[in-house]
Amino acid sequence: MNMTAEEFGPVERPSLAELVARKILDMVRSGNLKPGEQLPPERELAQMVQVSRPSVREALRGLQILGVLRMRQGGGIFVTQLEASDLLAPLQFFITLTPQNVDALYEARVIVDGEVARRATANLTDEAIARLQSMARVQENLVADPIGFRVSDLEFHHTIIDACHNPFLERMAKSLFVLGMEYRRISAESQTVLARSVRDHRAIVAALEKRDPNAVAEAVARHLESVYVSTRAAMDPQR
Repeated sequence: MNMTAEEFGPVERPSLAELVARKILDMVRSGNLKPGEQLPPERELAQMVQVSRPSVREALRGLQILGVLRMRQGGGIFVTQLEASDLLAPLQFFITLTPQNVDALYEARVIVDGEVARRATANLTDEAIARLQSMARVQENLVADPIGFRVSDLEFHHTIIDACHNPFLERMAKSLFVLGMEYRRISAESQTVLARSVRDHRAIVAALEKRDPNAVAEAVARHLESVYVSTRAAMDPQR
């Protein structure tokens, strides 16, 4: 049966506020934002994810209505005691987090994220690369704020992943990223480690500016290697 454009109807795109809400919700689901933890102020959140304050305000308001976040008297927005099972679970890989399979996770990330980065190099607009630059600058002031850094780190990597324009690779990369963030939550998040991630992010952006897919993939691989080394050291200090 053939359908006309009028019958099919327009495809609705999610608003910026909805996208921000989804990102925060994913972090709550994965345990990277834990019950009782305080979110950065609205102004800082807007800088971290590079959207307007009204969009962040709308996202936070929606998550408060859902009971995911709550405003405490005297100010501050906090994650509630809702269990991850109370929320719709995202499609992701369910793998037991152990020191034994952290090696396999980062091997998989090098393979998947490397190809994703290659594909994204040609698709990222100059505006998107400028946003990544801005995020890296913001991250320089977040090395003492692990929660804030997680929010900005997720937005940085998702911006690249979304530009690969392959839904299967996007889902794989985002699922592996969620697991990687869980390992990072378990391991120490020192200022030294986060500062190294900022330098790595700046190197990735510099390679993207040159539109060199091989250089971008290499920068991503170096970033994942430093993440792997610091995570492994924190999980197994005697290794």
